[in-house]
Amino acid sequence: MSDEVEIGAGGNTSYGYRTEEDLLAPIGAPPVFSEPIEAVRVRIAETVGHITIPHKVLTWHPTIDRLLKEDEKRREKQLTDRYVMSWEKPVFDSPFERRRLRILNSLFFAVGKMNGRPSVRGREARDIGISFFQQHLQLALDKPKRPTRRAQRSNADEEASDTRLCLSILKGWGSEEVLATWQDDDVQKLEAHMTDIAVQLILTAEMKYRENVLHGYQWRIQRKAELEEEQRKRKLEAERAEKERQKRIEQARVNRLLRDAAAFQQAGEIRKYVEAVRLRLSPDGSSSAEEIEQWSQWALAQANRIDPAIGGRFLNAVQDEEAG
Repeated sequence: MSDEVEIGAGGNTSYGYRTEEDLLAPIGAPPVFSEPIEAVRVRIAETVGHITIPHKVLTWHPTIDRLLKEDEKRREKQLTDRYVMSWEKPVFDSPFERRRLRILNSLFFAVGKMNGRPSVRGREARDIGISFFQQHLQLALDKPKRPTRRAQRSNADEEASDTRLCLSILKGWGSEEVLATWQDDDVQKLEAHMTDIAVQLILTAEMKYRENVLHGYQWRIQRKAELEEEQRKRKLEAERAEKERQKRIEQARVNRLLRDAAAFQQAGEIRKYVEAVRLRLSPDGSSSAEEIEQWSQWALAQANRIDPAIGGRFLNAVQDEEAG
């Protein structure tokens, strides 16, 4: 069971739900488990004790009892309705199915001593799970899988497989990968292995927890390195973008300087032109003094308008470019 407490996390924060700030924080030392796994095995075995499978069950586990009650309803319906469909008939009447339930019953009581919570889904009780806090295990208890090449099987093998049972711990829900398996053989029945099965089942949850903790620690190291690399790249990109921006500003200043210099020169040329016109046209009398003055004022106003030196407008242009 995890020793971390998350308040208001809203889910599993061990992986993708952690914030970037959390992931960039110091990670600390790798996880250490004070109790060796073999010592855990011994403690589990002492707690579970010896498991037997009685032929006559006096007390059914609530999970199994629910299945039997559902089966009893099917049986009652069968008695009152002779046309009941095959899928509505009782499921657990055969010796094979009753044996499955007896094995599961003893196993569920055994793992309950270590806080195991069993669950069985499906009409035929083939979807079997046991949870230990945040660790979830999937089981399979059924006939052994037949070899793909039927030619290799004898008639005796075919008959034996119809009554034999195989119990497997699967890697996960929907997975066919087997972590551990036990089955009937010519020497011993599955019932003889029930103590080992219960101990290994609980121990598998502990090993799964430890693997998840170590995997989570390694994931944090890797994710932190990825985030730090992303930050480094963002910083380099920001620096590159800033250099490009400063380059554009500088080029804009130069372009504006050239435009201002040209405008300054044009303004001077206009003023010279106005002065020359005044000197040339005043004596000949071809234009009235009033007309010349009106034109001169207009022309000088245009020169003042484009002259960047008037009022220090050339400085304003530089400030505008820096702001941009």
